[in-house]
Amino acid sequence: MEFDPFGPALSPIVLALTAGLVWLYMRGANRPRLVRERVGLIRHTLFAAGASLLVLAFVGPLATFVPRLFAAHQVQHLLIRLLGPMLIVLAHPRPVLLAGLPPGMRRGLRQVLSRPALSMLMRIVTRLDVSFALLIGALYVWQVPALHNAALAMPPLALAAHLGMTLAGLNFFAVVLDRRDAPEGATQSLRLLALVGVILSNILLGSLTTMKETVLYTGYDIAGRLWGITPLADETTGGYTIWVPSSFVIIAAIILVFNGWNAAEVRRWNARNDWTGSNAAALEFPETASEQRLKTTEPNRRMGRTLALISAAMFATVMITGATIIYAL
Repeated sequence: MEFDPFGPALSPIVLALTAGLVWLYMRGANRPRLVRERVGLIRHTLFAAGASLLVLAFVGPLATFVPRLFAAHQVQHLLIRLLGPMLIVLAHPRPVLLAGLPPGMRRGLRQVLSRPALSMLMRIVTRLDVSFALLIGALYVWQVPALHNAALAMPPLALAAHLGMTLAGLNFFAVVLDRRDAPEGATQSLRLLALVGVILSNILLGSLTTMKETVLYTGYDIAGRLWGITPLADETTGGYTIWVPSSFVIIAAIILVFNGWNAAEVRRWNARNDWTGSNAAALEFPETASEQRLKTTEPNRRMGRTLALISAAMFATVMITGATIIYAL
């Protein structure tokens, strides 16, 4: 096999990045004093599973199918944009990775991140709305037929696209699955709304790709599609992958967010008797029916508006999809 640093069957760049990440994690896992929190077997397993999926996505045999099958390409996108990053983030590896850095690099990283311009950039990128837009854009931009076909013809461009998808997935799930509650982390209801938005984006793009009757991604026909699969059948299968399996991954994330929301409420309840220096904390735990109504009225209204917005968005997605299929494709 020809050694091509941007080749589809072997990606030394991705292997080097993944190996470096795993090395840092293993080094940090052996320094519990620096980690300062207990990291059990489950978190280690989640990190290993996520890293393994990234390697599987970028290295053969799956990677050898990607230039010749649209459906295999969408499976790769599923692994590098959603499933792999979600498993890595679920391991909450940040303290372990930081502990794995040499002391000089840790100090240097803190100094770099403390610079005003970079600190502002990090705050912007890790906003829930920005991370959501980056995740959606990382898929939609590269599904534009002209760009998609160009990436097939230029492996360095494809590598840049795939690394961008991975970073977008890691950033999004780091925000959505953040263990911190508001105000340090994003509001739980908004996290759910963002995840529902991702599902809607999967439905819209996936259903359009599945139900269309025109071949759009002709770049796969240059070398020939594998196993004699017809172009339309290949793209239909790929659209189904965008539509259904990707949405199931997000449904799992929604369940995890609900679980985190419940855990946050339990922590808040258990800390109700802790003195915070302010009597206002007592208002968090109403004791009468009228106090309960005052406490819950506005949150209930926000939840009702959120559910109404979700219903309207689903209806609009169905109508837009149907209209596009009938009149445009």
